[in-house]
Amino acid sequence: MAVLILGLVLTGCGGGSGTETTATPAGPPREVRVTLSGQAGPQDLGILTAEAQQLFTQVGLRPVVASPAEPWRPVPYVLNGTDELGAALLPQVVEAKAKGAPLTVIGSEVAQPTMAMIWLPRSGIGSLADLAGKTIAVPGIPVEMEFLRVMLARAGLSLDDVTVVGAGYDLVPALLSGRADAIFGAAANVEGAELEARGSQPVVTPVQTAGAPDYEELVLVGRSDTLAENPTLARDFMAAVTEGVEAATADPRQALSTIQESPYASTEADPDAVRAQVEATLPLLSGSGEADPERLQALVDWMAEEGMIGKAFPASELLAAGSPE
Repeated sequence: MAVLILGLVLTGCGGGSGTETTATPAGPPREVRVTLSGQAGPQDLGILTAEAQQLFTQVGLRPVVASPAEPWRPVPYVLNGTDELGAALLPQVVEAKAKGAPLTVIGSEVAQPTMAMIWLPRSGIGSLADLAGKTIAVPGIPVEMEFLRVMLARAGLSLDDVTVVGAGYDLVPALLSGRADAIFGAAANVEGAELEARGSQPVVTPVQTAGAPDYEELVLVGRSDTLAENPTLARDFMAAVTEGVEAATADPRQALSTIQESPYASTEADPDAVRAQVEATLPLLSGSGEADPERLQALVDWMAEEGMIGKAFPASELLAAGSPE
């Protein structure tokens, strides 16, 4: 009977799953440690909603969720075994894989690029070229410095022409306080939306202006060996996450409440800002949960062309077994 019940659980590919779950596996749920991409926000609504609505229980999982102490930590947490799964920026994952890290992408959370350069009208900055001599605050994720380098180069500048300071999760305070003239590595749908909600009229310049291809900003990853030892983990986890995205998209008001009530959310978050972030992010969430091999390959190739990684590699090396190719 247990075998029969397990067979009824939704099957799917490692890079994403459908949204239906047809049976609850027999036995106690399996604990899985998961790190979010940062403080609880709309980018992780699939995970947060699945946890709040006990969708993970339906596929036999009990996630232990936490926010990383700093934005760059999800990938190291997964690699060193602190967490089994993590939400991370795809460029950071590509960079780590190019260096030989045993990472596998199991699915997609945010299906479009959101990384951007943001400044305020009062800064006097009219274009990227005007950043010369300015201070730019960044979250502190190393690969974003490579994106910044390429973006500045398009305007005839180099990293030596600007002052870069780390701000972690405090990009908006750094900009509003004047500690930084611009912020980079910010997300148009998060920091950009918050600044809009505050009436600050942010000027948002996406990384696509620097030639970046259309790629999935945020993905879910695990160690390749961990996933090989637990062949149903990726499928089951993504089934719940994808159903969580569907639920959040269907009920934006409940999605907002899910974030506001999350124990991983910032206690200083402005309600109007969070509402604006949810509205801006819901259309960007991956409905299928699948990581697109062609778009992933385009990002790998572009990063290699721009000298961000030593050389390109087949996207299939980064995708879970069974993903569409």
